[in-house]
Amino acid sequence: MFRGIQRLLFGSALVMLMQIDAATAAPKAKLIEFWNDREESSALTIDYSSWNEILETYVIEGQSPDVNRFNYTAVTEGDRIKISEFLNSAQSMDPRQLNSLEQKAYWLNLYNAALIKEVIEKEVEESVRVLGNRLWRRDRLYISMQDTSLDDIEHGILRPIYNDPRIHFSIAAGAFGSGEIMTTAFTAQNVEQMLEEGARKFINHPRGVLVEGDKATLSSIFKWYKTDFGNNSDEIKQYILAYLDDDKKPAFEAVRRVAYDFDWQLNQPITESEEPEPERRTQSRPNRGPKNR
Repeated sequence: MFRGIQRLLFGSALVMLMQIDAATAAPKAKLIEFWNDREESSALTIDYSSWNEILETYVIEGQSPDVNRFNYTAVTEGDRIKISEFLNSAQSMDPRQLNSLEQKAYWLNLYNAALIKEVIEKEVEESVRVLGNRLWRRDRLYISMQDTSLDDIEHGILRPIYNDPRIHFSIAAGAFGSGEIMTTAFTAQNVEQMLEEGARKFINHPRGVLVEGDKATLSSIFKWYKTDFGNNSDEIKQYILAYLDDDKKPAFEAVRRVAYDFDWQLNQPITESEEPEPERRTQSRPNRGPKNR
């Protein structure tokens, strides 16, 4: 089922989980100091009504195999304009005037909207990999007079400021194997609940954790961002166990081999007759990381 997957042997626990070639690891989180400011007493909020309309219209919930998908090709010209207008409006404000939860929701929504806009404009059909590293590294946003890329948001803002690994399961990077695109926008009121639900759903889905006999196939997210999930192999194991359904925990506890896999197929709707060959990328990842500032 999983071809060319890197396999590691280990004992009763995931003792080899941290022993991964550094060359395949994701860039470290590196704070962009400009964004390390917030107004905790601020009552300022953002109107996500237009973004909610887009999500409600084009996100297809739970399509087999039980993953939300975005209907990129169905987006009308009017709604393309609506996405651009939402992004322009979000960029016109200074998010440093928001409190922490408002900022968290702001950056998650901005990342997902900007990536979806790029996929639509470039008419991506099968995989975001066709766009290369420029998808993440190119400056696409201009906020508070700062050129900002998707990498800046992920590695320079969200990861270092919030230190919250659940973010990896809510950044919808345009791939089936990535975090899930939700049907509603993140807000200060729902962001913690949505992050929690997203982590639990991802880890209990086969693309997150799949146990077959004494082997577990984990999402490559746990390899690329291993230090975000724990300081050692046992902490990473405990992180996964905390979200696994109770009936799945015994099998995971008994695992002796681990492999990593990631499906780069575009997270677009499929018909019942379509079963495209998964585009796996198990040994490497895009050279994504924050620019030096």
